[in-house]
Amino acid sequence: MNPLIHAEFDLDGYRFGPGHPVYLSRVDTPGIAWRDQDIVNPVGANVFFGRDYADPKPWGLDFTITGTTPAEAAENYFALANAWAAQHIRDTPGAELPLDFNMHGTARRIYGRPRELKLDDATDLFVLETIKAKATFQPSSAEMVDGVARTKTMTMTPGAAGGFTFPVVFPFTTTRGGTRQGIITDSGGLTPTHDVQVTIHGPVGKALASGPGWEFGLTKSLAHDRSITLDARRQTILWDTGASAAGLITAGTRLDDITIPPGPSELTFKGEDQSGTSTLTVTWRPTITTL
Repeated sequence: MNPLIHAEFDLDGYRFGPGHPVYLSRVDTPGIAWRDQDIVNPVGANVFFGRDYADPKPWGLDFTITGTTPAEAAENYFALANAWAAQHIRDTPGAELPLDFNMHGTARRIYGRPRELKLDDATDLFVLETIKAKATFQPSSAEMVDGVARTKTMTMTPGAAGGFTFPVVFPFTTTRGGTRQGIITDSGGLTPTHDVQVTIHGPVGKALASGPGWEFGLTKSLAHDRSITLDARRQTILWDTGASAAGLITAGTRLDDITIPPGPSELTFKGEDQSGTSTLTVTWRPTITTL
């Protein structure tokens, strides 16, 4: 699919904006609402500040829908309504959609769910070639990320052969684990991003991936045709089949800790792989700003 142009949007494959029969005549990004735990001093002046939580407010979108005839304009509105309904995610708790857009030549993304969609006047569907509608989109977080993902892939270095060290603990191996280190010279963004996916692909045993302040370890060996992916933003750990692999992580794996900060970072991949073909792939989207 062609890259988005300035002011063009993409909602899960449905595009609107310049060059489309559906485009935006107004966008309202109201920012965030701070939910705090402040306590007013009950016996004197001043306020005791607690933790602050950023709750994203819904975006407001005003649509203009066009057609060469009233019938065509109506069909274009129905296509928008179908995309906005997003029926395939409504029954799944936590499911969301990416809303991608281009701003002055730079790709951006927010995650969330489409909410209200309402015609200014439903009578227009019957008589006009230009229809107006209003909608809202609820972001799931206060972060806006880069529209283009970045990736770092490392292949395991085979471990060196060795002899026995007594006492022998079974099961034993005469091959030392391999280690591979990789440097991200500039991860981009302005603040640490939680939009991070870490994939370990076999064959490897005792796999351990680590980054700045975090680790992702597996207690189960992976075959050459299997992989497990940790998604820090979605808080999931899944096999390549989509089944949960949450029961296979090491005690030191903390999903909330897995971020990629701005600037340089160092990644490490350790494990037992005599073939030297297992891989670690880290994919992230830099955080551009808060909403």
